Amino acid sequence: MSQLGKILLYVALAGGIACLVGGYMVIEKRGEDAVALKQSQDAKTASDAAAAKAKAEATAAAAAQKDAEGKLADTTAKLTDLNSQLDAAKKAADDSKAALSAATDATKALQDQVDGMKKDLNGRTVADYVKDATQAKSDLDAATAEQKIMQDQLDANKNQIATLEDAINREKNGKMPGVSGKVTFVDHAWNFVILDVGLNSGVVPNGELIVYRGKNFLGKVRVTKVDPADSVAEILPDVKGDIQIGDAVLN
Repeated sequence: MSQLGKILLYVALAGGIACLVGGYMVIEKRGEDAVALKQSQDAKTASDAAAAKAKAEATAAAAAQKDAEGKLADTTAKLTDLNSQLDAAKKAADDSKAALSAATDATKALQDQVDGMKKDLNGRTVADYVKDATQAKSDLDAATAEQKIMQDQLDANKNQIATLEDAINREKNGKMPGVSGKVTFVDHAWNFVILDVGLNSGVVPNGELIVYRGKNFLGKVRVTKVDPADSVAEILPDVKGDIQIGDAVLN
């Protein structure tokens, strides 16, 4: 082989080796790129997962914070209400204490008054005085009632005296005011009648009354006894008819 041929052969061998080395390097580079691409994709997937997790955790944290804020507001409101109740209870306790103190003072004053009264009672009890006062009141009521009865009786006696005095005066004068009544009883055997008029109506002893029935004159009667509401009269001899119960009398 010539010298030129050897050179060309060496050059061809070198070129082939270079091509092999270049191809190998390209293949190796592509493998490295594929690995890098996969690592990049895995990293992105992991990053997306981490971001989603972080977002979920942030959402949960926000919800938890909102819930905590609500609970804090409720707790604050309850605490305020409890403080108000505590203040009211303290005021009520102070008022009760003041009322108790006032009641204690009043009780002591009343006890002192009772002690003073006992001292003034000279050994007698309040019940004794109450009993005496009750008895005195009862006696006063009884005396007042009796006084009223006596006063009523006195007034009645005065009225009766005035009526009798008027009747006496009318008897002396032989006059009776207009009297109108009825016969309530007749006894022909004893010749007398009972009339439903008396002193209160102006009837006087010895006064004469006419007896009639309708328009018919029956006779006369003379009063022999007079009471406030009725009277007894004898039938006079000049009787013109049979006097009966219910016949009218007048003067």
